Amino acid sequence: MKDARFGIGAQIVPLKAPVDSAGTAYATPFVDLKNALHATFFYYMGVVTAASADQNIVVTMEVATTAASGDEVQIPFKSRLSGATGATTRGAITSATASGGASLDTTSSDGMFLLIDIDPAGLDSALADARFVRMVVGINAGGTVTLNAGWAVLDPRYPQLTQKSAT
Repeated sequence: MKDARFGIGAQIVPLKAPVDSAGTAYATPFVDLKNALHATFFYYMGVVTAASADQNIVVTMEVATTAASGDEVQIPFKSRLSGATGATTRGAITSATASGGASLDTTSSDGMFLLIDIDPAGLDSALADARFVRMVVGINAGGTVTLNAGWAVLDPRYPQLTQKSAT
């Protein structure tokens, strides 16, 4: 195993398979951050097309005390947009408000991904005993093509070959 890493030291959680969401908003499954030191959520866009330039994709983050509680609240976060596929550039780190989220332009976001930074230590300030986080992707109904995917990468508190469940 000396030369094979296979993500050891990180826990990768698939949240949405890369398919066309064509004008349909969705929420990913909740990710349990109880045993995580840090989490980065990724929203990756392939081809994105809308009927008009003002029909953006809005990504928000929600926190809850259980994975199916119905008590979720939106939280502020920091994010960064990548360059297009194949580029190693990153945009500026931006702050998203709890209610506003990150708005992505459908006319220029093809092949880009949004990195969303979540610090589990700060979740209690939004909701007492919160530890479950999910990404909510608001896709305008005018979106004719929205190829997209999502996943999370956690820095586990106790890294090991067999990871503890995060869902």
